Amino acid sequence: MDSYSQASLYGKSDVSYYLAMRDGTRLAISVYFPEHTVPRSPVPTILVLTRYGRATVSREGDPRSIDPWLRAGYACVAIDVRGTTSSFGARVTELGPDEQRDAEEIIAHVTAQAWSDGKVVATGVSYTGNTADMATARDAPGLIASIPRATDFDFWEALWTGGCPNDSMFEDWAKGVYGIDFGRPHIVDGAIIYPWQHNGLDGCKNAKDCLSLFPTLQPVDDDLDCLMLQEALRTREENGRHWTFEDYENALFRDDAGLNGHAIFDACTGAHVTDVVMQKKPVQFWASWMDSNTADEAINRFRSTPGVPTEIFLTAHDHRGGVRVDPLMAENNDPLPSVEGQHAEQLRFAEEVRQIDNPEDYSVRIIHYYVLGTGTYKSTPQWPPEGVENTAFLLSQGGSLVYAAPQAGIDTLKVDRQASAGKKNRWYQLATVEYGDRAIRDTKLLTYDTAPLEKDMELVGWPVITLHMRTRTNDPTIFVYLEDVTPDGRVSYLTEGVLRALHRKLAAAPEKLPYDPGPSPHSFARTDALPVVPEQDFTVKVKLFATAALIRKGHRIRLAISGADADTFRSFHRGLDERFDIHCGGTNPSVFEVPLRVWQL
Repeated sequence: MDSYSQASLYGKSDVSYYLAMRDGTRLAISVYFPEHTVPRSPVPTILVLTRYGRATVSREGDPRSIDPWLRAGYACVAIDVRGTTSSFGARVTELGPDEQRDAEEIIAHVTAQAWSDGKVVATGVSYTGNTADMATARDAPGLIASIPRATDFDFWEALWTGGCPNDSMFEDWAKGVYGIDFGRPHIVDGAIIYPWQHNGLDGCKNAKDCLSLFPTLQPVDDDLDCLMLQEALRTREENGRHWTFEDYENALFRDDAGLNGHAIFDACTGAHVTDVVMQKKPVQFWASWMDSNTADEAINRFRSTPGVPTEIFLTAHDHRGGVRVDPLMAENNDPLPSVEGQHAEQLRFAEEVRQIDNPEDYSVRIIHYYVLGTGTYKSTPQWPPEGVENTAFLLSQGGSLVYAAPQAGIDTLKVDRQASAGKKNRWYQLATVEYGDRAIRDTKLLTYDTAPLEKDMELVGWPVITLHMRTRTNDPTIFVYLEDVTPDGRVSYLTEGVLRALHRKLAAAPEKLPYDPGPSPHSFARTDALPVVPEQDFTVKVKLFATAALIRKGHRIRLAISGADADTFRSFHRGLDERFDIHCGGTNPSVFEVPLRVWQL
């Protein structure tokens, strides 16, 4: 199979070459022109900085494809970021300082081309969305806007959710990208990096193998025999400084550096909020209630960057944006907006900004959010939306959520270490999300239900649970789920919260955190750790991830509590049996605050 045998799916660029950075590191660059012809008059540029291979940006019919931009008259520039795939350089960490700085030189290079009108819009999904977002923190005058999608404003909350390592996703992803950076296909649980290939290929040893790894590996135009590409792979292997999962395996606090000397948080736009505010680049964010914590990431960025022009679409899509995952409408999996609709919104935003002489004059700040169970969107200029009130439900012994203070009592959960939210969950972005009916899963958990609702209610915002409890071990992790229960007993997942209890200390000065994380802020810093004393009472406050859902009349709201998610998150029980004793009622009741308002279209 030669390098372009997948051309029916992935398009070959019109021009490709190596671009030298300030330190001599050569980055592979591909340029796609409208109608595959060098424009006679200057055109705007869409920029994708990727670690998955330049050719993967052209996928007809895919939400991630640049093809609609080409049809709209934009040129596209795709770059293999340093230390990945066909580019040279070391990769000590993801999105490290050198890679962040590269964006300035790349944008300056693009705007200096005769075919460029000097205006660049960065975009991408997942990692490429992260690079598009990070570019807004750089001093790059040619960048007029960014459209990040499915991004990690804070890697910590995606891969160390609530301080609990998401090993299922991080280890598989880390091994997968390590393989592609050395030209060695790697199969992971749930996803095959090269779906039409098999293990055994090795671009370091055999240059011809590089041709079989298109589109992830793509030689530049002057490297038809792939010898330069092979050199890039070999020099990475020889310098021996490429990061691995083990570098971060035990970096268990947000301020911890890995064995490679880098803290993962420094690679997040959340660590560079001051620069984002100073640059004030207009952004259009795309995120999803059902895709890791990308919705919270977008909301946190919105709240932490006042004055930065921002439009957000909070959908119910999977990670790539091509499938709708609404647990309350499981039979409808068509994306909303459609793939074509997503591209249209992105192009509309880019054109609005491009037509303004001074992009800083673009002052829009709006959030469009999908309401689970309705197939509709609402819009708000603030988060949480106006008119939402936190309704306090008290945990009542025996499994009820009530308004009036119940008698004091204790509910006990013998933690089932095999309890799981399933493998097809929001945290494993390499697979399609599917929660299904959770009624059976809930039998392993401690559950509390409201009475049937008397009217349709919109649940929108951040639910928060305050638990007064004690545990058998000194290092429990608390998982809380918010669910919808129909009159016939079907249980649907809506959102969840996760917190390793030693991170329970609330930030004494939230304004000193790197960004605004919403209610119940935790620093996740090593100096703020509070180990649990077994069999002694403690209080923990957990923010559930933001969501919006219609809870229909006659349905009940359920809180489910667990001490494990075996298929996703690491456990710290060290082989010991765990027990949760939850205090209900009395003078110091456990409280579940749910953001509600009467449903109105």
